[in-house]
Amino acid sequence: MTTIQLEAYVKEQFNMELYKFIKQKVEVENLYNYELACILNVNGSLIGKLKKTFEIKKAAKFLRRFERTYGAGAVKKFKKIIENPDNSLAGVARHFGFSREYARQVYKKVYGYPYTEAFQNKLQLRKRKMLASRKKPKHLELLIKVREKMESLGLTLHLRIQKHSYEILTNNYKLLLRYASTPLMIGKKQYFRITNTTGASPDFDFIICVCRNNGESIHYIIPRHAMPKYRVHLLPEAGHGKSKYTRFREAWHLLTCKNQTKEVS
Repeated sequence: MTTIQLEAYVKEQFNMELYKFIKQKVEVENLYNYELACILNVNGSLIGKLKKTFEIKKAAKFLRRFERTYGAGAVKKFKKIIENPDNSLAGVARHFGFSREYARQVYKKVYGYPYTEAFQNKLQLRKRKMLASRKKPKHLELLIKVREKMESLGLTLHLRIQKHSYEILTNNYKLLLRYASTPLMIGKKQYFRITNTTGASPDFDFIICVCRNNGESIHYIIPRHAMPKYRVHLLPEAGHGKSKYTRFREAWHLLTCKNQTKEVS
């Protein structure tokens, strides 16, 4: 089959120009010469000559092997994770189950340049986010939203400002407010880590843990006896039976019963 005949065949069968067809199959779908030759029913050497004529790059063999090993769409998933400014090589490595060093190698194969530059850009983004957060009274904004939520449920509350946090009093319960806005990748899931700075102190009844994700707030109303001593990892996407903290998600009803056994000054 001559090149002219092949062009006519591709136009008729695939409604594409020969150049665009080969470019799509090689650079996007990463097909090898023999695979493309099989589709077009021509000799593999002809495909090689056409690629050279059209100056089309060779198929990315590494990316094909990567997807064969880690599943279809693995490259896209790798990009999605590593391009998140809050994620690191260690995080993407944990997701796929390989080493941090191999994640570095994969990054270079996928993007064509080392991770160093991307890492520096992420550091700059984090610094800018940190400076922006210092300018905004995040705790106060969060407190206002929680107050509005509680008042919409008919709960009357009083506030006390402590050194590093806010204390909420309602129905003779003493509540502490904690929040996390950056998810932590553990395995293949994103958790929100809430630190219990009270340690072993019993001087509270509930901790309201707020997970802020893409502008949405998920609340956990966790009683003191169910709160770990130092920190808790919350998984908002977990269904019933998948996490022992699921029952506390949006459990505002726990605060509607008056506490008759304790007087709060």
